[in-house]
Order: sequence, then structure tokens, then C-alpha cells
Amino acid sequence: MSSATDILFYNIDLDPDTEYFFYVGEIKGNCLNQFVCEGLSRMFAKKFDFISILPDVLACYPRGNILVLNPYCGRSVSGNGGKVSRRILPGDFARMVSHCAKVRNLAEELLQRQSRLFLHTFESMPQLTLNRMEGVTLLGPDAGLANKWNNKLHQLKALADTDVPVVDSRICADYREMLRAVRRLHSDWKDGIFVSRPYSAAGMNSFICRSPEDISDANFPPDSQYFVSKYIPHVADPTVLGVVANAREVFIAAVAEQNIEDGRKFRGSAYPSALSSDIQGELRRHTRTIGRLLGHSGYRGIFGCDFLVDRRGRVHFVEINARKQGTTMEMCCTLENLLPPEAPSLLELELCAVNESRFPKGVREISDCPAQLFWETYNYKTEKNVIIEKSIPSEHDERELFRLIARRQLEHAYIVLEHPGGGIEAETGAFLGRVAAISGKPHLLEKDIERGREEIRLSLKKEKINHES
Repeated sequence: MSSATDILFYNIDLDPDTEYFFYVGEIKGNCLNQFVCEGLSRMFAKKFDFISILPDVLACYPRGNILVLNPYCGRSVSGNGGKVSRRILPGDFARMVSHCAKVRNLAEELLQRQSRLFLHTFESMPQLTLNRMEGVTLLGPDAGLANKWNNKLHQLKALADTDVPVVDSRICADYREMLRAVRRLHSDWKDGIFVSRPYSAAGMNSFICRSPEDISDANFPPDSQYFVSKYIPHVADPTVLGVVANAREVFIAAVAEQNIEDGRKFRGSAYPSALSSDIQGELRRHTRTIGRLLGHSGYRGIFGCDFLVDRRGRVHFVEINARKQGTTMEMCCTLENLLPPEAPSLLELELCAVNESRFPKGVREISDCPAQLFWETYNYKTEKNVIIEKSIPSEHDERELFRLIARRQLEHAYIVLEHPGGGIEAETGAFLGRVAAISGKPHLLEKDIERGREEIRLSLKKEKINHES
């Protein structure tokens, strides 16, 4: 049970004429709640707002109705004396929230006021059990199904009888079997071998080895399952975002291209994809096939599929992400500005899919960008302990920038999002911000991304932190 001292920040102030829902997750997904509010308001003809339950340690928080739960803040060993930003794994945070007396008491108070409480998350986690309370409903995929589909071993088995182009791979029961497979295959798979545990994301729990000796450099547990696959040299890492309503209806939002560093670390995405219309059509077709498999299993809501395209233009499936993607916000803003005003938003599609197993009226897809709206993102994580000395102010929000670019009121712009602010000590692996660049001309994006990255770099104190091991 989380203690009262784990509550880092609390500023809840309830309006009697408003119905509230909980958002549980990192602040990177907090921006999506505005679309959820609008969707719920249309569905129920009532004013909605949200209460954010976050783990993020920030110098100041962007709005009211925030509860920050973080037991690690203040446990600095550097002597800096400021707040400490240490990332909590999503599953661990979901468990903390579920057992927090303050959160549960707040949920009970809301249920007495409004008879129901919706729960919105970036990813449906089995560790989040608040929806077991009577009257609490999860606005997302079933957590058990999401967990099942995020398992790469399940994905490989499920796609075996489809035409989705799965990379040649082997499933290994444990570390020893994985090591034997790597030694046996490395002479045939000369470009390298991709080794992964069943659950991995953004480069975690995965490794690319060029020889069996490389495995000794990776910290892999001996009793885990693994799969090893042939590493494919490639020219593009496309990703497709979609929504599943049932076993037949799958909405495809758009095709973007990922920025992958070191062959496995996700750093951001760019839209629209520069791939040919034929390749993009194939990507959409495979994603729709996968979406129908998800729908047949009972999955409802947003999902994503990652692929790669080799030098000969052939598409290869990489993985299913049974959750929202890192660029879901940008996709929401893209659809809002390129589709007719009456078209439902991406989050409204998910709300209807989850609650009614169907899509609302007026659903429209965009198969190609009209070459008038371009964007790129970059996720900035620290690879060492740093002190953030300065905050990064912003005059606009991201959604407004998309509107200004789409209306030709600005030619290009960038924004630094989710920056922790000054006076924060960020430990290795902590998130230091996300840069989003939007433009009517694609050649302007790269410079704006670099400007945003430089702003983050300049916000850091130059002196090194001497942490104890």
C-alpha cells in the first residue's frame, strides 16, 4: 500500500457540474485527454474533465486536478537537494496506483457524486485493478488481451497462417537454448541476429548481435523465453496506427516512419511516409489483417504495427503494439486537420469501439497526405545522470500549432513537450522531453527538431553528478 508520503503533488478541485474521469500514466499521454473529454461530452451530452494520476517529477505542473504518486522523489545521492526524476516502469506504477489509499478514496468520492467513473490509460495494464471497483470502466482494450497480444511469441504464432510477411525466427525456451540457436544460425544469418524477450518496447529487452560473443555483453535472465530472428538490413522503419472496433471493422489512421537508433531504440517518428503508394498500401493491408485478428479475439481500441522495408522494397513485419503509440497525439492532430470537421477523432473512435464494438457515423480514412502538413518528433532520454538547470517555456500548445500550420498562419514551428523544468535531477533513462516539429514544407523539419534538441541540451547543468553505485 502506498503511503501518504509517496504523494508528491495534489491539487484536486472538483466542479459540481462536471463529470470526471481518471487518466493513469506518464505525462506524455496526458495531452490525449482533451480528445477523450470531447468524445465523452458528445457521447453523453455532459461536460467532462479529467484527473491526471502521474508518476512524473516536474518543477511545476501544467494544469489543475493532478495527483503525482512517486516514492522515489527526494532520494538523491548527489547532494543536489532538488527533486529526483527516476522513471517508474508502467506496470509498477499501475500497481502503485491501484493500492494507493488516496486514489481509491478519491474514486469512491467521485462514484458517490456521478455514479460512474471512466479510467483512461496510455496502455491497458493487468497491474491496474481500479476497474474492479463497482462503477469503474476502463476506456481502452481489455488488459488481459492487450498483455497477450504484446507478447511477441504469441504474435508469431497468431500470424503463422496469414500472408503477413513475418521474418524468419526461432522461439527458445530459455537462455541456453537461445545461445545454442545464435551459435547455430550466425553463419547463415550473416547480417546479424535480433534477440528479444517476449515483451520489449523502445529497445528494452532486445539486442542485435553480430556474433555469438556479443551475447555476453547483454544482461539476459537465464530462465526467460526468447525469440531470435534474422536481422534484415533495411531502408525504412514504417509504423501504422489503427483502431479495432470488432472482427471486421478496422480503422487505419496513417503510415509514419520511425527514427530507430542502434537498430532497436525508438527515438521518434515522421509523417507522411516517403515510401511509395504501393508499399504504403501493402502496409495498410497487413495492418488491417492484423487488426481483424485482434478484433476476432475480442480486442477493442487503438493498436499499432511496426514493419521494416528492405533495400529491394520488400515489407517485413516487426511487431504489434497493443496500445497507443508514442506519436498518437500527432496522429490525432493530423486527422483533425486533414479530415472533414464532422469526422470523429481518433480517441472518439476508440471510445465507441470499446463501449459499443462499433465505429460512430462519419468515419473517414486518409490514404495519402495532401502534401500540406508534415511533422516529425524526437524523444530525448538521458543516458547519464544530469541536473536540469532551466525550464523551457512555450507560447503555444501542440494542437494549436497544428491548426496554425494547417491554416497557413505559420509556415513552420516546433515545441518542446513534457520537459521536467529547472531544479530537477534526472537519473539515467529519465525522459527529458519530446520535440515536435510541424510544417507545411518537409525540408524545414530537420532544423526545427535540432533546435528543440539544442534547447533541451542547454537546459542541462554542465557539471557532472557523482552518484554512488
